[in-house]
Amino acid sequence: MSTPKTSVQKRKLIINKAKSQIGETEKPAKSNKTKFGKWYGFDGYAWCAMYVSWVYHKAGFPLGHINDAKGFRGCQSGYNHWRSTGELTKKPTQGDIVLFSWGGRIANHVGIFIEWVDKKKTKFKSIEGNTSLTNQRNGGQVMIRTRGMGNVKAFVKPKVLLGKRTPGKVDMYDILQKGDRGSDVSDIQKKLFDLGYKLAIDGDFGPETKKTVQIFQKKHKLKQTGIVTPSLKGLLDEELQRDKSIPNAQLVTGIYLKKGSIGAAVVKLQKAINIAGIKPKLKEDGDFGSKTDLNVRKFQKKVKILVDGVVGPDTWKHLLEK
Repeated sequence: MSTPKTSVQKRKLIINKAKSQIGETEKPAKSNKTKFGKWYGFDGYAWCAMYVSWVYHKAGFPLGHINDAKGFRGCQSGYNHWRSTGELTKKPTQGDIVLFSWGGRIANHVGIFIEWVDKKKTKFKSIEGNTSLTNQRNGGQVMIRTRGMGNVKAFVKPKVLLGKRTPGKVDMYDILQKGDRGSDVSDIQKKLFDLGYKLAIDGDFGPETKKTVQIFQKKHKLKQTGIVTPSLKGLLDEELQRDKSIPNAQLVTGIYLKKGSIGAAVVKLQKAINIAGIKPKLKEDGDFGSKTDLNVRKFQKKVKILVDGVVGPDTWKHLLEK
């Protein structure tokens, strides 16, 4: 088959490939097991994004590495990625991608735009995987749906359909890695902390943060780069939303610090240890060195908690009671 030369031809290929799968369902029902997940290499996972990745790939326009080599499996990951690469659009055309959001701030469903159904452009048709008439985003089959704009997170005009055979490149400003500092780093550390990982929330992307990111990547069967891309941020947000044990407005009540940590959080710790009367008095310089480690252990022994030199929620709780 010759490569289509026009945008219209390319988009028709996308729609035809998507429509060819209408009626495809999970086997067995409610298992998330599909031909799309098997192709993608992540069978048993919520599959609306893998369906879109499959369609684009089989039509001859691979979306490129977003979460994985074959595309994306997280809707918020896709949103973050395409926002960084400048591929979002307010004027979708046939074959573009549409991201939805139900009951939250993050994207949690995705489909392929077909056409507007009204002149005011308030409703449109889309082809979606993992949907049904009774479950919008986890229904188990491929269908054509009529949707309103009220639940649209964004439309995407992939660059692979605009004459560019390679996907859009992520803005390096949106990538976080070892050596970076600032509130964006603190935000990632906070999300990891809320998911149960133990690390200092100090805005410093050091070895500890890199190692924690790698642990998260390993859990999700990703390449363990230790680098936080927009798509990885999306997976963090999606896991936080799925974890019902984490309140939406959770605040960090304890910051994990240990020997080697630096920054404002360490200054706060040193002041609290001094107020608690542990001797000799510490220099409040924000450097968690041997003297701070020794005094933390003295304090932990004094209040009869685990003596490990790690300042987590339990140690903070006792310090802040002083």
